[in-house]
Amino acid sequence: MASSKSWILLVAVCVSLSVADIIFNADDAHLTTPAIVDKYGYTSEIHNVETEDGYIIELHRIHASPTYGPADSNKLPILLMHGLMGSSADWILIGPEEALPYLLSDRGYDVWLGNARGNRYSRNHTRLSLDGREFWDFSFHEIGLYDLPTMVDHVLARTGHTQLHYIGHSQGTTVFFVLNALRPEYNGKFRLMQALAPAVFLTNLQNPFLRFLAQHETTALKFVGSMGIFEIKPFPEEMDRLARALCPDFYSRALCLDAMHMMTGDKYHHMSYHGFPMLLRHMPAGCSLKQVAHFGQEVTSGHFRPYDFGAKENRRRYGGSEAPPDYDLAKVSVPVAIFYGLADQLTHPIDVRQLADRLPNLVALNQLPNATFNHMDFLLAGDAKDALYDTIIANVERASE
Repeated sequence: MASSKSWILLVAVCVSLSVADIIFNADDAHLTTPAIVDKYGYTSEIHNVETEDGYIIELHRIHASPTYGPADSNKLPILLMHGLMGSSADWILIGPEEALPYLLSDRGYDVWLGNARGNRYSRNHTRLSLDGREFWDFSFHEIGLYDLPTMVDHVLARTGHTQLHYIGHSQGTTVFFVLNALRPEYNGKFRLMQALAPAVFLTNLQNPFLRFLAQHETTALKFVGSMGIFEIKPFPEEMDRLARALCPDFYSRALCLDAMHMMTGDKYHHMSYHGFPMLLRHMPAGCSLKQVAHFGQEVTSGHFRPYDFGAKENRRRYGGSEAPPDYDLAKVSVPVAIFYGLADQLTHPIDVRQLADRLPNLVALNQLPNATFNHMDFLLAGDAKDALYDTIIANVERASE
């Protein structure tokens, strides 16, 4: 019962899904990230690492390309981190010759794809049960404080390097800034951070549906918690079958499109026939409801700070303060290049520029040229390579010189 209810709650927290010209084979929809990578001739590895607080995190490595061969050990490794409710699969949905991990591998880079606690690949703990409240008692704060440094240290240990490149999308940027603000010693482990649609300040979130939910996140979290629901589960197979039955031809089903438009405010003029089943299988990949609530707090508070537990609990946790202390972005000394889109209803350009103004080592602030480029186009747009990825790769190569 809890499983079906928790999936229904997905409607309340969906991020925008704008997809252009996806050319993936629909059979890939039911494969794992490593299986998809292997299918196209790349060499993948699965790495499981344990965080300081006992979560088992799964990393996916692309270690060789069918065109380049094994990665060049002299090149710095690259770690990519997904957004809220995402997984390592987010980066490869548009397939070979287009997706960023493949493009990097084809140039000889050792590519690592992270998975945050709670998603379909990282749902294990050394002692906590997946069905218990305690397992899901985390937000993006813990992902930044524990998951990300564990992944970074593992990649560096396995490759023998002292630094790596980092590329994050949405929450993948949030956790980066959490880590380097709270543990400044990690700044030295990153050569360059490239932030795609950074989700740090969210005051100007434009989506009215998500804004309404953000304003009522405390009440909503208590309500679903009373029913024993603490997570957004990965999209279940039975819902996949239902969606395909209701929308067999995604172009012709105006009802299906209108339902997605209502939640996101974005249009899907270039959604391919195979794009819909791909997204249904890999998004959402699962997360804690507390993660969603924490982002809601960022929207309403105007601050970038740890989770707000209320005045009484805050005083206990935060040294007597009734409000959580802001993350100190002045401590983030890593060179950062930012990319943002004008049509992004989640990370608004005004909020992105506020982040840029607070970073001590901003090296680039890039506005995507297409005025309709939105939050998920960073991963799924048909022109992502030309509009974005070629620049990202050039930045990696320039920073490595």
